[in-house]
Formats: sequence, structure tokens, C-alpha cells
Amino acid sequence: MRINVADIKLEAGSHKRFDLTASLEPVELGGQEFLFEQPFTGEAEVWNAGDRLLVKVELSGEARLQCSRCLTQYTEPMEISFEEEFVAGAPGEGQTEEDEEDESGRTVSFYEGDEIDLTEPIRENILLELPMKPLCDEDCQGLCPTCGVNLNEAECKCEAVAESVDPRLAKLKDLLGKPDSNS
Repeated sequence: MRINVADIKLEAGSHKRFDLTASLEPVELGGQEFLFEQPFTGEAEVWNAGDRLLVKVELSGEARLQCSRCLTQYTEPMEISFEEEFVAGAPGEGQTEEDEEDESGRTVSFYEGDEIDLTEPIRENILLELPMKPLCDEDCQGLCPTCGVNLNEAECKCEAVAESVDPRLAKLKDLLGKPDSNS
């Protein structure tokens, strides 16, 4: 996703708005696959701050996720908002192509010519917004650990899991019934 900033970079204080559409390929993180069936849409605003260009991006879209409790597929709406600073030219000696810290400690990116490439900042910020533990619903009950039935859709016909105790820990259960000798 490249935007042309030729007219903005000529005059300090100038400002321009761009419509954005960003498509992402499926991503696998932590053994979980994240699908982006529809492109993210939104806008970018670019300001010329004299020695750098400030870009503010706002996007909305959705990701197709698998609930980590009940394993069903669901759609997660996402709103992405971030700012990025771009400086004309190549990075300094010993710096990476993407980022460098300026005097204020903020990270800046570089661009050459009349275009800014927003592909990687958009991708990074979308991935940062993905939930670490996707849940279809905050109250998702998950799967029965014994029979595997989805507890959101049906009641389990198994014996109560709380009743069954690992035989190696059975003696600890007896301790719960005895009064505390320190009280």
C-alpha cells in the first residue's frame, strides 16, 4: 500500500487525506491461524511537519478466528488506529532500513522519492491487535474435558468431572473435610 506524497512534502504544514484498502494473507501465530477474508478499509491522513511526515491511519475490518475454548470459528471485528513518522532519505550508518529512534526517543521510518509504503506498518498494527487468546464470547463455556461436547450448544451427559478425583490426590480431598488446627 503506497501513497503518493509529492505535493505534501513540498510545503511545511500541508495536509492530505487518502482512502485505504489493505488486504492481508492468512497468518499463523502461536499455532493459531488468522484469516482475513475481507480487506481492511479506512483512511490515512498525512501532515508535513517540516523535517518529517506524520501519518495517522485508521482502519476497520474483521478477522476469522478459532475460539480457544470451544474451537468454533467466529468473526472478530477490528478497529486499527496508529501513527507513524517518516523521514526522507535512507537510514543512517548502522541503522535498519525500517526504523530509527530520533532525539525524542520515538521510532521513525524512512521513505525515498515521492511515495510512502504503508504495507508493513499496517500489517504490524493489525497483527498487534489480534487477541492472544481468541474467545467467541467472554462467557464461552468451552468443551467438556471428558466427552468433548461443546458446552455452549448442549449439556454434557458425563459424570461430573468435579466428582472424579485423581487417585494420587485422594488423600488431599480428605484434608478439606477436617477442621483447621490453627484456628
